[in-house]
Amino acid sequence: MANVLEKELMNNTRVPEPVYRTACLADLDQIMAIEKAVFPEAPQYYMLRQLFDLHGSDWLVAELDDVVIGYALILSKDRRALLSTFAVVEHLQRRGYGRELLACAMERCRETEVSTMWLTVRPANLRAARMFKEAGFVPDRYVDDYFGPGAARDVMECTL
Repeated sequence: MANVLEKELMNNTRVPEPVYRTACLADLDQIMAIEKAVFPEAPQYYMLRQLFDLHGSDWLVAELDDVVIGYALILSKDRRALLSTFAVVEHLQRRGYGRELLACAMERCRETEVSTMWLTVRPANLRAARMFKEAGFVPDRYVDDYFGPGAARDVMECTL
C-alpha cells in the first residue's frame, strides 16, 4: 500500500484526497498499527478497544484508498475536549493530512459546543508542536512526568 501511494505522489499522476470520517470498529487494527509505529508508549490493543467502545463516535480517521492513514480521538467533558491521541502514518506526514484531520477534530468540537480543546505533545516533537500552534494552540505548561518517569509532555490549549 505505501509503495503504491509513494509512487503516485512522486509521479504526480494524481493528488490523493483522503476521506475524513468517524471511525468504525473495523478501523481499530489499522489505528493500532499506526500507534505502534508512531508512539514509543503505544497502548495495548484492549485499551484502544475499550476506548472505542466508550468513545467510538468521537474517533475520526483519515482514509486514503480504503486504508486508514491517520486518526484523532477526542474525549470531551464539561465543554473541554482532550485530543487524546492523534497521528498520521510517518511516510505520509508533511502533506497536510494531519492539519486537515486536526481541523476536522476542532470542527467536531465546535459542533458539540466544546469551548476549549487541549492536548499533550512530546517536547522533542517540534513539527507537531508547530502544527498545533498554527492551528491556534498555545503552550499551557510543561509536565516532566506526564506519562511517568522520563515521559515529559508539553500541554497546549486552544480556545474554540
